[in-house]
Amino acid sequence: MAGSARVVVPGRPHHVTQRGNRRQRVFFSRGDFLAYRELTARWCYVYGIEIWSYCLMPNHVHLLAVPRSGDGLARAFGQVHRRYTRMVNARHGWKGHLWQGRFSSWVVDGDALLATARYIERNPVRAGLVSAPEDYEWSSARAHVKGDFDVLARGGPFQDMGSDWKRFLECGREEGNAP
Repeated sequence: MAGSARVVVPGRPHHVTQRGNRRQRVFFSRGDFLAYRELTARWCYVYGIEIWSYCLMPNHVHLLAVPRSGDGLARAFGQVHRRYTRMVNARHGWKGHLWQGRFSSWVVDGDALLATARYIERNPVRAGLVSAPEDYEWSSARAHVKGDFDVLARGGPFQDMGSDWKRFLECGREEGNAP
């Protein structure tokens, strides 16, 4: 049976999440993180998706993505997840699913936009992986805070905010886990 129809609004930001099957790891090495980020950058470019914010955690991913078309998210992330799964399965001699079902996405508007971006970029801090969001290599926080080049997060309203973005992320320390 087909899943329910995905609601996609072209030109609007969407919070995209994908979790590892049974919440297991999906990234096993630095090379895996790099490969996933490169695949995502490539296929988002091909299907006209701008990534404003992202975080690749060991067992799941979060992205704030803005598609130009109604089918862009499904096409891009379908390619990314199929290709990434094939790569990991081939290397480990595995068969089967790496991801838990299809990715989730929902439109983010208004005040929820900033809260969602903060939630995404603070994810590794909440998980105890780093003490500051910009210290996590697999997130857009470093590009937003330090101005470093990022192959994936190359657009959106959070670019070039530097110390203002850092202060904004720090304000989220006391907030709960949901955007």
